[in-house]
Amino acid sequence: MKNVSNFHPSVLADSLVPWWERPGLSIQDDRLVIAGHDALALASKYGTPLFAYDLDRLEDNFFRLYNAFARQEHPFQVFYAVKANRYAPIVKTLQALGLAGIDAASPREVHAALEAGFPEERITFTNVSVSRRDVEQLKGLNILLNCDSISMLHKVADIDPGRRVGLRINPQVGVGISENLTYAGARATKFGVYLDALPEALRVIQDRGLRLQGLHMHVGCGWTGSAITQFFQAVDRLINIASDIIATFGPLEYLNFGGGLGIPLKAGDSSVDVNLYAQGIVDRVRQLGLGIKVCVEPGDYMVKDTATMLSEVVMAENKGGVNFVGVNTGFNVHCGASHYGLFQEFIHTERASQWPTDTVSIVGNINEVIDVFAADRAMPPIAEGDILAMINAGGYGTSMTSEHCLREAAVEAAFSQRGNPFATGE
Repeated sequence: MKNVSNFHPSVLADSLVPWWERPGLSIQDDRLVIAGHDALALASKYGTPLFAYDLDRLEDNFFRLYNAFARQEHPFQVFYAVKANRYAPIVKTLQALGLAGIDAASPREVHAALEAGFPEERITFTNVSVSRRDVEQLKGLNILLNCDSISMLHKVADIDPGRRVGLRINPQVGVGISENLTYAGARATKFGVYLDALPEALRVIQDRGLRLQGLHMHVGCGWTGSAITQFFQAVDRLINIASDIIATFGPLEYLNFGGGLGIPLKAGDSSVDVNLYAQGIVDRVRQLGLGIKVCVEPGDYMVKDTATMLSEVVMAENKGGVNFVGVNTGFNVHCGASHYGLFQEFIHTERASQWPTDTVSIVGNINEVIDVFAADRAMPPIAEGDILAMINAGGYGTSMTSEHCLREAAVEAAFSQRGNPFATGE
């Protein structure tokens, strides 16, 4: 498989230290080490496909963002978007911190958060195409309920009269890593109340006896670096809307700016400056002068780099001039590449520091043409039986697992080098 004509520069971002190396993910004697454990040994012990989680990284991610807001000395709440990953050790770790809330996208997620010990007041619900049954399941709960549509406002007024509600706004400014992860902007999407429908939504709230508690927006996912400028354009629009609403309806309790923060996926990608992010939001909210609580809902940012997916090479063969490497999992287990076009970095667990010699396409075991994890990727030599690691696999993996082709789900194991009591691995 000698062909590196399509060499990808992310593999050799630094001749000494790979771009992805950090505490909890490193190389020792040419082998990949995850949370202090040899990756090949983990695959042997637990089997593959395997999601190996680093709970210490989860805590680091949470506190990096939490502390950025705490430094602003303004009321705030960080909600974890549990749809990104509901693995019990992750949820339990965040609950035990006593600081995080949960952003839920279904009644089942709300009730799962309650069962995990999160108080009602630290749970927020935001979703689309909400049914009467959904509203009935949330009736009476003291959660933050963000209404995504005029239809939902009517349902809430019918089923839970007089309830306090938030209103999800589509600011018509969006930013995301791809079109399928951009929730607002020039293209019409199903999310939130559009500006031309806002007067009607406010009339429904007033005429039907609901109480407006706050405003919400979510403009897209996976953005990093300079994209924060576009995010702040959406923030400015929500601030202007809030100012007009406050003048008519009176004070609001919170403004929720959604999630969407991304992380670097390959060499050259920039990180989100969380201090700039927090300060930029809070400074703008302070313009309203009312001490309104700032809320954010990170999901992928919290968990994406907490997990590495290990899989076994079961096929290595040239077909039609392409060197295909087939692994024993597919998009039924992780669909970031196939569904969203995300770049997924792969590392050979036994040749983690070796220079690439081959160009391969890493594909899954689902009988669909889109089941491709990485196309034309420069890698060290790969043979059947080898174990490959896909890093940054912690978000939207097992939470989106399906039984397509009746292929197996992945095993999950959580590790900690700091004595996290919710670690499942040794």
